[in-house]
Amino acid sequence: MVRGLRRLLLPAAPDGLRHRLGDEQGNALVEFVVLAAALLIPTLYLVLTLGNVQAAAFAADTIARDAARIHATEPDPDRAAARASRHMELVLEDHGLPPGDVVELSCSEDPCATAGGVVTARVRIPVPVPGLGPILGETGPVAVGASHAVPVDQYRADL
Repeated sequence: MVRGLRRLLLPAAPDGLRHRLGDEQGNALVEFVVLAAALLIPTLYLVLTLGNVQAAAFAADTIARDAARIHATEPDPDRAAARASRHMELVLEDHGLPPGDVVELSCSEDPCATAGGVVTARVRIPVPVPGLGPILGETGPVAVGASHAVPVDQYRADL
């Protein structure tokens, strides 16, 4: 039955060619596995990398917003810096990012919590690329940033 079907599908092929084509049983499975691996591995790598970038984007936004708020509401600059630093460490740890000094703070008044001033926090987080640390360095080619400005209450009373 199969032999007759082969001859029907390959009527003009010489016997040698017909014999070689008939010996390719099972090659489709091997080709599928190789092709699936060739497509799946880069896709998985891309998903992991984009996950790291998204985590860094969330962390940068959170750190910028909260660091500016802390410095705008805390009258003691040393205490504000300690609170903001601790918060930054916690957020970076929660998002699986390496610790580091990623916040740049600027104030329109000195000290930062002066009534009527504006506190701006800029954050830049280098994103590690999975598996390429030894080649690209620990930080990698991608950096995510965020900034946030908070006005200090004009009518605030320092407590």
